[in-house]
Amino acid sequence: MKRFFLSFLLIFFVSGCGTVAYKQIHTPKDEPKIEKLKKELLTVSDNPKEAQELAELAIAYSKVLANRYNLVSPPLYHNFLVNIGQRKRGLCFHFVEDLMQEINRHDFKSFHFRWGRANGDKFDEHNVIVVTGNKNDNFSDGIILDAWRNSGNLVFWPVKDDPKYRFIEWDEGNRRIAK
Repeated sequence: MKRFFLSFLLIFFVSGCGTVAYKQIHTPKDEPKIEKLKKELLTVSDNPKEAQELAELAIAYSKVLANRYNLVSPPLYHNFLVNIGQRKRGLCFHFVEDLMQEINRHDFKSFHFRWGRANGDKFDEHNVIVVTGNKNDNFSDGIILDAWRNSGNLVFWPVKDDPKYRFIEWDEGNRRIAK
């Protein structure tokens, strides 16, 4: 428990200052999840070093964002708080924007990142990052990175295996801009 608390203190103090040292944020409990995400990422790219780095970054930074957003669970309740002005950020597209901003600070050569959107402009609209090996790969063959669905606890799987949503690629010209 003490290590968990220290990890979150580190997140709090480091998250506002540039790139976070991801290996210091995740706990030993995260190791199996990092390894599982790395294996998923290696289905779209053959660079184990970058797959490891991206897995660590995505899992750790999702926690940073949950802390930064003062996230509450379940996610739909947090959305309610954002929509009535009690929280400033923490909607699914905020996670996409902010996680992508952090990912873009790194120079990943073997991955291409896309915006996935399901149920556009409906009550249950949902946005995620989709990772492919390059921009010419099929969107539906990518891996979803979803930090919103489990309140900052990153979930991931192939796009075509999503149990709830059918994502399409959201064209860059239609993306919302963070304010």
